Formats: sequence, C-alpha cells, structure tokens
Amino acid sequence: MIKNLHQSLYIYMKLLFRIIFFFLLFFLSFVLGAQEISSKYSVSTKGIKIGELVWNLKQENNLYENRILLKNKGILSAIYKFNGDYLSVGKIENGIFVSQSYAHKWITKKKKKEVKIIFKNNKINTIKQTPFEDEFARIDLFSLVDYSDPLTSFINILNNSQSSNTVDGRRVYTMKADEGLKRPEMKTISIKNYTNIWADHKRNDLEKIIFLKSNESILPESIEIYFKGSVFKVYKN
Repeated sequence: MIKNLHQSLYIYMKLLFRIIFFFLLFFLSFVLGAQEISSKYSVSTKGIKIGELVWNLKQENNLYENRILLKNKGILSAIYKFNGDYLSVGKIENGIFVSQSYAHKWITKKKKKEVKIIFKNNKINTIKQTPFEDEFARIDLFSLVDYSDPLTSFINILNNSQSSNTVDGRRVYTMKADEGLKRPEMKTISIKNYTNIWADHKRNDLEKIIFLKSNESILPESIEIYFKGSVFKVYKN
C-alpha cells in the first residue's frame, strides 16, 4: 500500500512538473516574442498645458510598431486645436530598429497634412504627401541610404545608439546623442546636417531634444523639445 502511494505521488509530481515546465516555456516564449509598452505624457509650453501625448511601442519577434498620438488639452483647447498621429513600422536587426514605413497626420483648424514614406532595402522607395508638394526636391531622396523615420531614429537613440540619419518628409538631418555631464541619465540630441527638402533656406526649426531616461522602460521619463525658439515639455502623467 505504501509502495502504491509512493508510486502515485511520483506520477503526480512528474505530471505537475511537466505542466509547470510547459507553462513556463509558453510564458517565456510569449514574453520574449511579444512586448507592448505604453506611456502617457502631458505637453506644456511656457508653463501652460497644451496637450496630451500617448506613446505606444509594440515588439513581436523581430518586428515593431511605434506610435505616438498627440491631442490638444487644457485651457487653450478652445483656441488652439490640434491632432497628431505618427506611426512607424519596421523590423529589428541585431538590436537596431530599421524603418519599413512611416506615416504622420497633423490636423489643426486651418490645415491638414499627411506624409507617408515606404522604405525598402534601407532606402526610400516611395514618398507621398497631402496636400501635394509642387516644389521640386532640393536633394535626391531616393539616393539616401540607411536613413530612418524620426520615431525610429528616436527609439534607436533611446536604445543607446549614438546617432541616426533621419528623414521626415520635409527635411533630412542627423540625430546625435550627447552624454549628460552632470546627470548621466539625461541626454541631449543635437540636430546635425540639417537640409530642407522642398525649400532653399537653411533655417533649422528643430534645435535640439533633451530627454531623461527611464529605469523601467525604453520610453523616456521626460522630453524637452526646442523648436522655433520655444520649449515644449513632455512629462509622464
């Protein structure tokens, strides 16, 4: 009887071990194969809240989807309405995010702009804009090699790349990360090699970006965007 009891316990423990093993195997495969991170931020300038931003990053196997949604919010919403949708899709090669497509929509009371870029073999394959751009391009977009959309460039720098060549449909430039001197967790992205695609002027509206790294996520704790002489502060809610 005792022998039969030991045999039953042995079979039970063996079965339990197999169940736990296969559960852990499935769970780890899911975690390693698919991951989704989302953060919500408040956007302000000159001490006034003007909007809210939601940043969502999905990774599954060697593919990613990087999306930012931006909408007006706060006391100025009745006067200044805006809505932005930025989507980047691509693959991950040796830890580097590689653009395959990028689209953004920007809507205000007075205008609506859309851009879509398709990348193929690390080059621009097609670019479409609404309204249609009737100016001629000042550079040969289709000769650019190893350029990324702005969301992909930013996520690569957040993932410890030192620089990333960038095209956003209106301009091309290089994002270059500078290490924080007083605070190692804070980095500055300088904008280098800036060229307008559809205009002759050399004015650089995007001056720099400062971000505070997070200990819990690849997405930053805060961002400061220096644009057209103003500072836009983006902080986690």
